[in-house]
Amino acid sequence: MKDTKKILIVEDDEGLVHFLSRFFTQQEYLVTSCGDGHQALEKVTGEPFDLILLDYKMPGMNGLETLREIRRLQVKTPIIVMTAYGTMDTAIEAMKLGAYDYLVKPFNRDELQRLALDALEVNRLMTETVSFPAASSKSAAIPGGSVKIIGHHRRMQEVYKLIGQVAHKDVTILITGESGTGKELVARAIYHHSLRKDKPFLAVNCAAIPETLFESDLFGHERGAFTGADRTHIGKFERCHGGTLFFDEIGDMSLSTQAKLLRLLQYGEFERVGGIHTLHSDVRILAATHKNLEEAVEQGQFREDLYWRLKVISLDLPPLRDRMEDIPALVEYFLERFNEEYQSSVRRVDPGAMACLKSHSWPGNVRELENCMRRAVLLSMGDIVREEHFKPTPELTTPKGAEREAFLAHIEKRLDALVPDLLQFCNEKVHESVLDVVEKNLILKVLQQCGFNQVKGARLLGISRNTLRHRMKKFQITPPAD
Repeated sequence: MKDTKKILIVEDDEGLVHFLSRFFTQQEYLVTSCGDGHQALEKVTGEPFDLILLDYKMPGMNGLETLREIRRLQVKTPIIVMTAYGTMDTAIEAMKLGAYDYLVKPFNRDELQRLALDALEVNRLMTETVSFPAASSKSAAIPGGSVKIIGHHRRMQEVYKLIGQVAHKDVTILITGESGTGKELVARAIYHHSLRKDKPFLAVNCAAIPETLFESDLFGHERGAFTGADRTHIGKFERCHGGTLFFDEIGDMSLSTQAKLLRLLQYGEFERVGGIHTLHSDVRILAATHKNLEEAVEQGQFREDLYWRLKVISLDLPPLRDRMEDIPALVEYFLERFNEEYQSSVRRVDPGAMACLKSHSWPGNVRELENCMRRAVLLSMGDIVREEHFKPTPELTTPKGAEREAFLAHIEKRLDALVPDLLQFCNEKVHESVLDVVEKNLILKVLQQCGFNQVKGARLLGISRNTLRHRMKKFQITPPAD
C-alpha cells in the first residue's frame, strides 16, 4: 500500500489551521500543525513531510526567515507560502528563497487543491529515487522506496552506461523513444544521480499545456499582462533555479516558445510575460520526445538551432518488442510493486499467461505492460495470475481506440435493454433511485470480484477508500462472514 502523504501546516491562526487540517484530513492526508517557525524547524528535523504550508506573518520568526532556515537544513520539501493581499513583494521574495508557490489570502478551495496536488507530485518526483543496474551487472536490487528501470538487454545496458557517464555532468540531454518506453524514468534517474539532486526537479508536459498558457507557465507573467492575470505569477524557470527542468514531448512545443527557450539556453536569461526586466535562471535542461526531431526540423516544425542545443548528449530507448527477453523481469518487478500497493499476495504468473505476454507486440511498450500487470493483480482472486486475467484487456487484443469504441457500444446496447427495467423497478419502489440501485450493485459486484479487498475495490471504482467505506455504510454492504 502506498504511504499516506504527510502535510505540515505552520500557521498561528487557529481557525485557519482547523480549516486546513479538516480539508486535507478528509482527503486522507496525515496533517501536523504548529504555530511558529521555531516549532516548524523542530518538526522538519524530526520527520519528513511531503508538503509544507507556511504562513508569512507569525510571532517570532516570520515566514521568510523560517523558509530560509528550512532550506539551509537541505530540506527540499515543496513549501507553499500563505500571504495576505498587501504582501505580494514578500511572496515573490519567498519564491526566490525556494518556495514552490504562494497562496494569497483569502484563498478558495479549488486553488488550494490545485497547488497542493501539483506540489505533492513534484515532491514524489524528487523523492522517489529512480535507480538503474550497473551496465556490467544484471542485478536490479536497489534500496526500498525506489523505482527501478528494468532490463538486461544489450541496448538497455548501453542506456545504463550512458546515464552513469553523463548524469553528474551539467549538460543538456535529449531522450528519445516511443511512448511508454520510460523516458521520464530515465530523466529522473539522471536527476537523482546528478550534482543537482538536492535542488528542485520540475517536469513540463509540452503536449498537455495549452499554447496560450505555455509561456506563462514557463517564464511567468506580471500582473495585468493579459485578461485574468490578477497577480504576478512565477514561472517554472524561476522556481527551478539551481535545479533540473524536464521537458516531456518537447517536439510539441510551439516555434515561438522554442525561440525563447533557445535564448535561455544560450544566455540564461528571460522575461516574464508582460515584463520589462531581464531575469536570470541557472537550470539544467533534460528533454524527451517520441517524435523524429530531424524530420521535424526538415519540415520547419522544429528549430534546427534548438535541436542541436538540446542534443549535446542523446539517449535512445528501445521499444519493448525489441527486448522481449526482459518481459519476465519486468513482470516480476510489477508483481512485487503492485502486491505492496494493493495489499495483494500474487506470487507468480502461470506459463500460459507468460506466453500470452511474450506473444504480444506491445505498441504501448513498458507502460502498456505495467497497466496489464496492475489490472491482473487487481482482478486476481488467488496467488497466481492466469491467462484469463489478460485476455479481456484492450491492450492485448485490438488497438486502444477501436477497442474502446467497441466496448462502449457494447455497454450502450446492454443499457438500452436494462434501463427500462430499472425505471419500472424504481417507479414501483419510490424510495429508491436509479443511481442508488446501479451504484449499490456495481460496488457490490466489484467488491465480490476483489474478494472484498477495499484497496483493490476503490482502485477499480476510481474512488478513495474513504469514499468506498461511506458508500458501503450507506448501502449496508458488508463482507461475507469467514
